[in-house]
Amino acid sequence: MQFLQPILLWGLLGICIPILIHLWRGKKGQVMYWAAMHWLSTQESSVAKGVRLENILVLLLRILMLVLLVFLLSQVFIPSLSKVSEERIIHLVQPSIQISQEYKFELQQALEKDEELYWADENLTEIEDLDELNLAGRTEDIQAALNQIPYEATQLNLYLSNSQNNIGSKNYLSKIKPRLFLGSADLKNSSPQVISIDGIKTMELNQNGLLDSIADDQSSADGINLEERDFAFYMGNVSTSERLFIKASLEAIQDVYGFDFVENEELDEAKLVFDHELPKGKDSEKLYIISNNFTFSEQANLVSFSDELDFEHSELVQTGKLPEVILERFLAYSGLEQQDVKLSQTQLESRFLVDKPKNQNKKANLNLILIGLFLLCYAAERYFANKQAI
Repeated sequence: MQFLQPILLWGLLGICIPILIHLWRGKKGQVMYWAAMHWLSTQESSVAKGVRLENILVLLLRILMLVLLVFLLSQVFIPSLSKVSEERIIHLVQPSIQISQEYKFELQQALEKDEELYWADENLTEIEDLDELNLAGRTEDIQAALNQIPYEATQLNLYLSNSQNNIGSKNYLSKIKPRLFLGSADLKNSSPQVISIDGIKTMELNQNGLLDSIADDQSSADGINLEERDFAFYMGNVSTSERLFIKASLEAIQDVYGFDFVENEELDEAKLVFDHELPKGKDSEKLYIISNNFTFSEQANLVSFSDELDFEHSELVQTGKLPEVILERFLAYSGLEQQDVKLSQTQLESRFLVDKPKNQNKKANLNLILIGLFLLCYAAERYFANKQAI
């Protein structure tokens, strides 16, 4: 037995009320005058005190009424009495001909079983025929598709490519834990990207995702240019200990890679903002790193941490990974793409967080029985109370 509103069980303390009333009435007693009363001795004419046995039944009925009322308000749910809902299996496919063909047999079987098939796009487009796939103008949006999955779904099969560039580095919220089916990753052999500061090419991102120094005259097809103003940062409402560790992390990046981060006293002139909450006028041209105030967001220029970025609270600081995380997010925001790598099943599963409200599909299933018992007890209590004139 479960209670969907367990806090209302505190109402059971109310059973003290009828008990105290009965004890008080029994203590006070009731004086009854009759004609020959003055012929009795003082001991014989004393008032009888105590709870009479015929009142115990009324007391028990009143206690039972209060218990039934509290149970009714607390929404009693018994799983064994709940009807088992029909199985509803949903298949969500990343918009890719390669994945749909690779899992064509499984998806075709799902269609034959009248299970639901959808593309993982912003409109959650239904797949009706695997032989006539049309991906023209279809934009992948896994989170938007997950948002439209109904709570009534009993199973979610998600078909994805295990490519870092295709999936991205963000987390996803889902109403139900998905079963992942990974397609073969088609890794692109792109040339290394070059980072240049003020027009001078200095570093490139190698195949391992690390920055390497290169000769100034080395040419490259791909690259991004960072100016001095791109390294200006602003410290908002952060604690003193956070300020020390953030500055130490930026100095560590400067010592290794030569990126000269400079603190700016004016928010408007900074490109990198550290704070505990987003400013009211958020600028899309700035990268916000918000600590001690975790907020799930898909915005590319927002990085959130639930803990303060100091040694006492943050595991990133304790393990010395904070400079690495700041640099990675800063380069990704600046437009530097990581080299494509394969992701394992475990790595992908950790990206999907379940956000299913508690008791979403549970409804009290004893309300009618409790109401019936309450009315029955009320009628019995009124009958015996009127009969005994109490």
